[in-house]
Amino acid sequence: MSAARLLPALAAVALVTAALSGCSVSDVLHRQTSGTADTPRALEQAWRTPASEPDWVPADATDIRYVAATGGPADASPASVRVTTASGLPATCTTITRRSLDSFGESWAPKRFPDTVERCGNWAVMRVDGGWFGWTPLAPGEVAER
Repeated sequence: MSAARLLPALAAVALVTAALSGCSVSDVLHRQTSGTADTPRALEQAWRTPASEPDWVPADATDIRYVAATGGPADASPASVRVTTASGLPATCTTITRRSLDSFGESWAPKRFPDTVERCGNWAVMRVDGGWFGWTPLAPGEVAER
């Protein structure tokens, strides 16, 4: 079989494999992963990205939505997470001046961002209706601020 005939078959196999693994074609093409999780434990098990793990997510969080790049250096790959919870953030989070923004613009992402956010490890996190929304990576000025 010639390479010209083999290429469409290989592309079809790759797309079917991606679909069966839970990835959308868009995710594969954009080198990202996205999805939902019912619990923080389910999010932890689904987190297959070099982006920092969102360890700020409260233990009682539900309706978790995420999107993250699958390539790039660890802790520099963009990711966004939104959770529903009445709980606060860990005590280790600190208030900083926001200098970064969410990289993906998903329909579930906020449209407006405050001047200050919580820094939770490598994440910027803000209160949203019904829970929290966080993104990474931080801007250099946010990294410097403690």
